[in-house]
Amino acid sequence: MDIAVEDVTARWVRAWTTGRTTDLFKLLAAAPAIETNLDPDGDFIELLTDYAAAVESVTVFSQTVLDRRAALVYDCTLSGETFRLAEFLTVNDVGLVTEVRRVYDLNAIERLMPHLLLEH
Repeated sequence: MDIAVEDVTARWVRAWTTGRTTDLFKLLAAAPAIETNLDPDGDFIELLTDYAAAVESVTVFSQTVLDRRAALVYDCTLSGETFRLAEFLTVNDVGLVTEVRRVYDLNAIERLMPHLLLEH
């Protein structure tokens, strides 16, 4: 069974932006490779849901899919300011995310959400 990467990324975006941790766990492979520039040693799922709860809105600005990889750029808004988050996913042929790389705008987080730097 070959699951479309676009479908998996749509479910992934819906899950993390709405804080549905159960859905996130269902989408992650058993031992995913995870890289992030915000608390690389912290709990990844907790960080995703805390970030989503802290911002006012998240929309996908751009999505590119090539083979089993997806690159997403999000527009995030808080206190009238829009800033970006980049995410790179690798999806296996059964529809599980095997690799996640996230690049947060640390300047925006330090300025608008400093609690995320302290909590994690």
